[in-house]
Parts: sequence; C-alpha cells; structure tokens
Amino acid sequence: MEDENGFGNILGAFICGCTKERRPKGPSEQRSSHWWRNGCENWTDKQFKKRCRVNRNTFNCLLQELQESIKRETTRFKVPVAPEIQLALTLYRLAHGCSFSTVGDLFGIANSTACSSDFFDEYGTLPSTEEEWKNELKAFLKDWGFPCVAAWDGFHVYICSNLKNFYSFKKRYSVTNMGLIASNKRFLWAGVGAPGPIHDSTLLKSSPIFNEIESEHVLPNCEMNLPGDSAFPARSWLMKAFDDTTKKRKERNFNKHLRAARVVSEHAYGMLKGRWRIIYKKTECRRRNVTAIIMACITLHNICIKREDPCLPRWQLEIQKVELVRKPTKRSEDKALSNKVRDIIKEWLWSLKSE
Repeated sequence: MEDENGFGNILGAFICGCTKERRPKGPSEQRSSHWWRNGCENWTDKQFKKRCRVNRNTFNCLLQELQESIKRETTRFKVPVAPEIQLALTLYRLAHGCSFSTVGDLFGIANSTACSSDFFDEYGTLPSTEEEWKNELKAFLKDWGFPCVAAWDGFHVYICSNLKNFYSFKKRYSVTNMGLIASNKRFLWAGVGAPGPIHDSTLLKSSPIFNEIESEHVLPNCEMNLPGDSAFPARSWLMKAFDDTTKKRKERNFNKHLRAARVVSEHAYGMLKGRWRIIYKKTECRRRNVTAIIMACITLHNICIKREDPCLPRWQLEIQKVELVRKPTKRSEDKALSNKVRDIIKEWLWSLKSE
C-alpha cells in the first residue's frame, strides 16, 4: 500500500513537472460598433446606399426576413452580435470586398464572428406557367427586339487558390459561372463554382436545367428559345448566331438582333459585379465558401431588381471588364432542327425590317 502511495506521489509530481505554466491572458481587445451605429442614424439615404449598396427600405426588408434565422441567444460569456449588425457587415463585405479584419474593426466584432447567411432560395426561380413564359417573351420583344424568353452567358470569378484544375485560360485561378438572364436583367437560374478551365457550354450540358429543358419539363409546349454563345450545342430551343463572315443580309440582320438580345446578360453581370465588388476582384475566402458568396450576390441582385432599388451608373462595369467566358469547345450538335427554327426567326425579323 505504501508502495502504491509512493508511486502515485511520484507520478503526480512528474505530471506537474511536465505541465507548462499557463501564460497570463492579455487584456481583451476593445472593439466598438460606434462607426456603424452613429452612421446608421446620421447618414443620408445616399450615404447609406454608398456603404451597403442597398437603400434603407431594402435593408429593413432583408432584416425582417432574416432576423429570426440569424438571431442568437445571450449567454453568460458574451452578448451575441445583433442581427442588424450581422446583416450590415455582410452587405459591406460583399459590396467592397474588404478583409474580415477590416469589417471586424468597423463593426466592433472579432474576425471569427464574421459570417454570412444563405438566404437565396426563393429569389432565383424560373417561370412556372405558360403565361409567365409568354410575359417574358413579350418583354424581350419590347426591350431587346428578339423573340426569346431569356439569355445564356457565363462569367469568371477569381479566387485565392493554387489548385491546378482551377487555372483557367485567362492565366488566373478562377471559377466558371453561368446564368439564365431575364429581360429585366434578373437571374432566372444560375450555376456557379465550376473549375475555371471548364467552358460554360460544358457547365450548361452538365447542369440539371439542361436535362430538364431537353425533357420538355421547363419550357412550355410552344415555340420559345434561349439565345446563347456560338460554342453552345445547337438545339431547337437554343439559338446561335450565323457565322460572322456571312455576306447574306438576312443572316447579318439576324445576328444583329440576337447579339442585341444577349447584351442583357452582359449588362446583368456588369451590374452584379459592379454593385458587389467582392466577386469583381479576387475573392479572398476559403474555396468552399466561394459558391455561397456568389449565390448571395446573385440573390441580392435579384432582390434589388424586384424592389426597384437601382444599381447606380458609376457602379456598373464596362462590358469588357466583366470577364465573360469566350473560349471554343467541342460540342454535340442537333443542327437540322436548330437551323430550321433559326431560319424561321431570320425570315420573320427580315419581314419586320422590310415593313
């Protein structure tokens, strides 16, 4: 028994000797949200929108919708960040692309507390009825002069990554994204986060919406089409331009109208990246968070359009700066039916010009 007690004392002394002395904890860094609270009360509507990229009405609408899902309970250890500040710092980071430490200093929180929420489920929806699709068709005819219901296009977002399969033909690391854009420049559908080298036509063919359209589960059973890039596969519902070298006046007239319709996607991406600068510059975050950030920006873009919260002209990027996907790729074709539909539209557009 004495041997056991002696062994226990020796073992206890050994453990105590191996335990490092705990360093005294330094004083907690003092942070203040005075910049935000004071500014929120005193900024004009113009100054508020400059910081958050949305007006006060849109901000309050978002806060009301998200408040219950982002609210945290107070514990005996610390007071949680208020939902208002959580939303404000998220919008500020998406709008300006600044670092977490900068956001933390401005809003008086620690880096690890800064987070973003997923709230984009209901704002990027396709028309569900034939009447809604016809309304999209009428809007495109009125605004862009081409008989289609939406336009396809892709764009790049640069990321902080050194993975070889994300190194794109633009000689930078990026993710490829693509959207289906309505006549009022909102996203009806978006596919984001594919590795940079993947062309948008490959992204389209591998997406669920492509198979749904092919199976006739999306577009109604009437003549409706979606203009796309020349590298896209030829389908009866996917319109491509004639060869740029064509000398035929009817084909050149068709190309002019089709390109005018596709400008809507370039404008939409210019507005998206211009308002939410985090995806215009290199996105500094973990790669697994890039998809959520892009989708959050797309959702906010749609919300602002729905609430008629305009993107200021100075925010909108020039088309050549948007980094659209422009790279040839191999594709499977269904030319016969596609060319037949294209010729019908070509003759119709020419008849309008002749009147």
